[in-house]
Amino acid sequence: MKKTPVLITTLLLLAMTASAQSAEKISSILKARETTCAQAAYLAAAYLTDRDGNAVSDELTEQSAFDQMVTAGYISEKRSPDDAIKLKELANMYMHVTGASGGLFYSLFHTPRYAIRELKARGVIPERADPSQTVNGRDTIAVMNGCISISGGAK
Repeated sequence: MKKTPVLITTLLLLAMTASAQSAEKISSILKARETTCAQAAYLAAAYLTDRDGNAVSDELTEQSAFDQMVTAGYISEKRSPDDAIKLKELANMYMHVTGASGGLFYSLFHTPRYAIRELKARGVIPERADPSQTVNGRDTIAVMNGCISISGGAK
């Protein structure tokens, strides 16, 4: 993945509305060797908040974001906030949250399998990436940025 431009673009998008506390959260996500479900959910919830024209509040926590994504059905109820997120879960959640369009099968089924295939086809994730692998912080942000780009950018 082209990490540097993706990273800079995503950080700039998120920094436009992020408070100091939010910036600390983004930094902790970037440094993560394995992104947790709660951290991935935080990025998704922050994107939704910003997309809707609201500032990302200090009250948005990883736990509240995780709960929001579980309620929306993007994360399984069987998962814990501290579980490492799998690439297939991350791709599916971010494709849904950003409203990224996909190919025929993704458009029909909206499943992790087709989210992964779409992101591989568009070069967002490497062709050889294992859908069951855990994701580090930099790659998490790269996937989010790729989905934002596919959807037409932050609205």
